[in-house]
Amino acid sequence: MIRKIMILCLTVLLLSGCVPNEIRVENHTGENEGKAEEIFKDDTRLKAVAALFHEDQLLVGIRVKTFSRFTKRKIAKEIKKELEKEYPEMEVTVSADSKILMETSKLLDKQEEDKKIKKKIKHVISLSEEET
Repeated sequence: MIRKIMILCLTVLLLSGCVPNEIRVENHTGENEGKAEEIFKDDTRLKAVAALFHEDQLLVGIRVKTFSRFTKRKIAKEIKKELEKEYPEMEVTVSADSKILMETSKLLDKQEEDKKIKKKIKHVISLSEEET
């Protein structure tokens, strides 16, 4: 009986570590978001990504894996540089701050008018520029 319980617990523990990365991308422009998705999928340091293409803005919030959290600003800069290379005509904002990821996810969940989205994007960008 104890042996079965131990095997069950071990199986649950092993399967809980196999959760795929959460990558959410929403595009309100004519740009191809496939390049951005590939950048996010290829980076093994990322745990979650929320990206929003809107007019000339690309807003990206990222969450890094546990062992990469000490270099999360460096990772955000590297991803920003890659995205700026792929989308030179867009203003790219990338942040590893959990508040930015949460706010970007909220924007992806809500269906709102373009004016409201633009205003909220500007607010999120101003939050990302604040130093904590």
